[in-house]
Order: sequence, then structure tokens, then C-alpha cells
Amino acid sequence: MRPALALAALALLGLLLFRAVEIRTDMADFLPPAATPGAAFLLGELRDGAATTLLLVGLEGAEAPELARVSKAMGAALREGGLFAFVGNGTGDLTEGEQALLFRYRYLLSPAEGVFEVAGLRRGLEALLDGLRSSMSGVLSRLGFADPPGVFLDLLKGWLGGSTVTMRDGAWFAGGDGPPRALLVARSRAPGTDMEGQREASEAVRAAFAAAEPRGARLLLSGPGVFAASAAAAVKADVERVSILSGVLLLAFLVWRYRSGAMLLAAGVPLLAGSLAGALAVSLVFGRVQGAALGFGVTMLGVAVDYPILLLTGRRPGEALGAAARRIWPTLRLAAGAAALGLVAMMASGFPGLAQLGLFGAAGLLAGVAVTRWGLPRLLPGEAVAARPLPGPVMRGLGRLRGRRVLAAGLVALAALWLVLAGPPRWEDDIARLSPVPEADRNLDGELRAQLGAPDVRHLVALRGASAEAVLRASERVAGALAPLLAAGRLGGLDLPSRYLPSLAAQAARRAAMPPPEVLAARLEEAGRGLPFRPGAFAPFLAAVEESRALPPLDLAALAEAPLISARLSPLLTGGEGGWRGLGLLSGVGDAGAVRAALEGLGDPGILFVDVKGETEGMIAAATGGALLWCGVGALAVLGLLAAGLGGAGAALRRAAPIAGAVLVVLAVLSAAGERLTPFHLAALLLMAGVGLDYALFLGRAEPDAAEAARSLAAVLTCTVTTLLTFGMLALCATPVLHGIGLTVSVGVAAAFLLALALAPRAEATA
Repeated sequence: MRPALALAALALLGLLLFRAVEIRTDMADFLPPAATPGAAFLLGELRDGAATTLLLVGLEGAEAPELARVSKAMGAALREGGLFAFVGNGTGDLTEGEQALLFRYRYLLSPAEGVFEVAGLRRGLEALLDGLRSSMSGVLSRLGFADPPGVFLDLLKGWLGGSTVTMRDGAWFAGGDGPPRALLVARSRAPGTDMEGQREASEAVRAAFAAAEPRGARLLLSGPGVFAASAAAAVKADVERVSILSGVLLLAFLVWRYRSGAMLLAAGVPLLAGSLAGALAVSLVFGRVQGAALGFGVTMLGVAVDYPILLLTGRRPGEALGAAARRIWPTLRLAAGAAALGLVAMMASGFPGLAQLGLFGAAGLLAGVAVTRWGLPRLLPGEAVAARPLPGPVMRGLGRLRGRRVLAAGLVALAALWLVLAGPPRWEDDIARLSPVPEADRNLDGELRAQLGAPDVRHLVALRGASAEAVLRASERVAGALAPLLAAGRLGGLDLPSRYLPSLAAQAARRAAMPPPEVLAARLEEAGRGLPFRPGAFAPFLAAVEESRALPPLDLAALAEAPLISARLSPLLTGGEGGWRGLGLLSGVGDAGAVRAALEGLGDPGILFVDVKGETEGMIAAATGGALLWCGVGALAVLGLLAAGLGGAGAALRRAAPIAGAVLVVLAVLSAAGERLTPFHLAALLLMAGVGLDYALFLGRAEPDAAEAARSLAAVLTCTVTTLLTFGMLALCATPVLHGIGLTVSVGVAAAFLLALALAPRAEATA
């Protein structure tokens, strides 16, 4: 009864605590720290950048008219839903007011040169004449005589980017000779690291597709936001499946082992108390709790279940639980303190999420062991919990392994030999390989991205300035510096803020370059000689140029009347307390060195070329090196604590030997399995070390008799089985991070148990 009341009280405290504590789901907390300006800019873009919020949509499997109908219906629904800052599918992009504004400002917005010269006018007139004889005659008869150079239509084509998009039945379609595929691109308002926001955006696209009642059409959905949502869903599905399966197996094992409901309830008290203590500590230190750290932390606190098992199973016949707790307390507190000290090292890893995880685990373990020592004897004062005897062959077999140091040496030597011959596991430097998203889906993303001309977020240009005008001028200098590479095919595409809004200086220069009316009229007459245009046909053009000579420059405030262009510009040009920043998106970079050299040649510290892959690899390498350093510091601190608790460095090294050997075995197994190491593997190794230290300390004690040694072995074996039932299931997950953690802990715990047993004093010697 008392354990049930304690659990109920803790559950109530938990409800009150989590009502007051902020649970953060931003996965940016698990990004490595920035060590370079490029890395700092990249982390900012990963948090709220434009490219990470794109959703790419393809529709196929039906005839073009049906696909176009579905695309139009989806576009209308998504624009009305409020979740997207921009939706483009070729229909409804330009309102009449926006078209009028952009058409009026076309000569200030266009970077085209020579359009008012005789040669440029001649080319425009000839193109207009050919167009009037084509399927474009309707559009050109309406726009062409007011814009014979075709500047406005060229602007629209430029804003579409370097895609292979074509217009069919009023919607975007992929070019090429294959089956028709309608295309749609949307940018969610939620930042890329907002998992819930990205999930809602993805679901909104699927709901819009279903509401369009497609007849035979299939939906293809991709993009960083979709990947983030699907990764979160995959992790959740893995965790739920593993939790249910391991929970059932663990419960069945404990019921078989103890046949006591009170024991099951009592085992949950230290775990729940530790979880609440960890969450409270993280909240007090960091001001919030990272949701992923909370989930992993509770999993890591599974070691706290070992404490009541060690207490209840190791109790001598007829011994009061309080007396048993006092007897094993020196060893128990040393084990918990060493494990907590090792986890504290994670707080200096540089990863905010891992720092929270380390504090959560350390505080939780200390709370769990305290509840076991002082709480359980009061919750179970007269409870005679007797463990069911383990199978005789198992105990006899393990008893024969006890003290077999040759077997321990052989296992460690075999692992070391493998590492020498095959090499240690490599460090993972590609974040994409950690994603649970299938390779086929990633290939689809690349295909849709190429067809839409969307940025591949492999290379970026960072722009910084004190004002929007400064950033726009820098953007124009970048465009000029990279123009030769674009012309030479060494750069496939470039999207910059100045593409949509030229700087005030550029607009003023274009306005000043416009010829007076009489000069332009003479040039137009000369350019039109021999062409079948009636006199006066281009009076609207002459009037428009004259109007442009007097137009005020277009700025951000005036551009607000053009929602399409504003939506495309907003992610590329943003302002804040630290000034203004711009983003240039590069695609088809054939020579990254030439791009970097061209930008560095500008000599502008506000312009920075960012190689996303290179910066990411650098961040991971730096963070991994720091994590390894602090793991080493933590290991030395643990050895110091063991030396103080056991009475000397020699005893500390003997207790730590099984853990060191288990680390070698884990590395050998990971190498043989082709696993790549990540900082999460380090966290798993720390957890394994904490668990294994319990085994080494309890099995390494000199017991007074063989019966006492058997009870200690049975208690440690029970702890090992419970850990394997949890993390062994985790190793079966499809999510790479979860799989890696599960495999690391499972192999490490099994190795630590066997090595601790093989290095333990033989029972006969203690009789």
C-alpha cells in the first residue's frame, strides 16, 4: 500500500512540476556549437532559415488536366490555411494589383542592360513579332506594345529560377518527355527546427491533397520540413514500439523473479523520483527542459531500477530492509556517485541538449539512490520480498566463470586485436546518415528540387549590413562577382535578395540611364525600320519609360503591396536587433573554390561564403573532440572518487578494469558492425560505464561466504537482464541514433558483467 501511495504522490508532484516547466522541442539544442563565422551563420539558418522550411510537392499518376485541377485546389487551400508564408504552383501567384505595381516598376527592377539602345530595341521588336505569331500572342498583344524589350516577362522568368518548370493547364509542370508531373512549392511559417510546426505543415499538404478528391493522382511530398516531421514520427514510433515491448518483457521478468506487486511498485519509486529530480534540476539551471533530453534521460535513468534490485535481492535471510540498506550503502553510494560524476562531464560537451541530458541523469541517479537508501526501508518495513531462485545451471555456469581472469584477458585481447587489424569505428561526419528517412525519399527530394529550381542548401552566401540598403548593395556586388561563373557554367543558379528588390542606388542608376523621350523615340524608329508595326503602336512604351524616369524608388514598404515578391524576398532579407542579414542560395556549384575566391576578392567582411557540408563536418569534429576531452576528464574524476572510496589507486584501477575492457569490446563490435560513432554513442558509453560500475563494485567485494557471493551474483545478474531487456530492444530500432545507443549499451553492459564476474574474487577464497 505504501509504495502505491508514494507513486501516486510522486505522480501528482510530476503533474504540478510539468505544468510549471517549459518543455522545449527545438532540436537545435542538439546542434554542435559554432566555432567559425560560417558555422554561426549556418546555425542561425538551421534554426529559422528559409531553405529549411521548404516543402516540395509533386503530383503524378493522372493526366495533365486532372493533375492541374488538383494542384490548383491544393494551392488555394494551402494559401487560405495560414500555415504557409508562400505557396507557388503557377496559378494565382500574381494578383492584378501586384502585376500592375511590378509592371509599372519593371525598368527599375530589371538588371537588363542595353534594352534602350538601338540593337536592344531591335532584338525586342523582332522577338515581339515572332511571339505575336505564336501561342503567346494573347499575352504579348496585351503587354508587348507597352514593353517591347520584354523586360517584364523576363523578370517573371527570372523569379521562377533555373527550374525546368513549364506551364500546362494553368499550373506548373516538370519539363521533359516523361509522364506528367505537376509541381508545387510551399514555405511554412514555422522554423525548420519546430518539429510540431513542420508536422502540421506536412499534414496540411496531405489534407489539401485528400480534399481535392484526386482521381488516380499520387502525392509526392519532400523537403527539410517533411524530413524533420517524418524523422520525429519515426523516432516516436520506434520509442513507442520499444517501450511497449521492453516494458512487457521487463514486467514479465520481474513478476517471475519476485512474485510481488509491492516490489514492482517499489522499484518504480526511485525511477519516478529520479525523473522528477532530473527535470527540476535542468529547469533550474537551464530555465527549460529539452523534450528529447527528457525522453533520453528517463531511459538513462533505467539504471536507477538497479538500486532497489540490488537492495532487495542482496538482503540476507531474516535481515531487516533498513539494515540491508545500511550494509550495502558504502558500495551503493560509491557506484551512484561515480556514475553521476561521469554524466556531469557531458555538461561541458558544448551541446546544450547533451548538457541537459548529463545534468538530468546525474541529478536523477543521486535522487534515485537516496530514495532507495532512505525511502524504500520505510515503504516496505515488514515486506518479505523473496526473489525466485535463478535456474541452477545458469548460476553454476556463471559461478565457474567467477575469478577466471584468463577469460577476461582473452576477451579483451580479442577485441584489441580486431581494433588493431580492422581499425576503430569511424566518426560520423555526415548528419544526413543519422536520418531515419529512406534513401529513396532523399533521392526524390533531389529530383523535385532540381525540377523546381529550389536551393539544394549545400552552399550559401551570408550577407550582413547595418541596413536593408547595405545588404542589398552587398547582394548586387555578389551577383556581379559570380556572373562570370554563371556564364561559364561553373555555377548553376543564384538566388539573392537584390533579384527581387534592387538597392535604392541601383534603381537610381537605372533611372538615370533612361534616355529622354525624344532620344528614345528616335532610337525606336530606327530599330523598327522594315518591321510591320504601325506608327504610334509603341506610344504606351514611350509613356511608360517617361513615367519610370520620375518614379520614386521601390522600397520594402512599397513592396508590401506585392505579396508574391515579398514572400520570396522575406526569407532572403531579414532585420533584427543585430542589424540586417541577407541570404544567397547557390545551386549547381561546380567549383566551390572559384566561388569562394570570387567572393573573398570583394574584400567585404559582411559577405561570407558558407560550405554547409564543410562547416557541418567542422562543427561535428570540433564538438566531438571536446566531448572526448571531457569524457576523459570525467573518467579521471571517477577514478579519483573510486580511489578515495576504496582506499587507494590500485583498488580503483581494479574496479575500473572491467569498464575499460567493456569499452574496448564495444568499439570492436561497433567496428565489426560498420557503425559510425556520434556524440550520442559517447553518451551511451557513459551510461554503460555507470551501469557496469555497479556490477564491478558489487561483484568485486570480498564476500564472507559462498551464499553471500551467490546473492550478489543473482542481484547483479537480475540488473543485467533488466538493462538488456530495455536497451536490447532499442538496438532493434530503425532510427540510427536509437539503434546506436541500444547496441552500444547492450554490448557494453553484457561485456561489463562478464568481465566484472571474471575479475571478481573467487567465492571459495572468501569462504
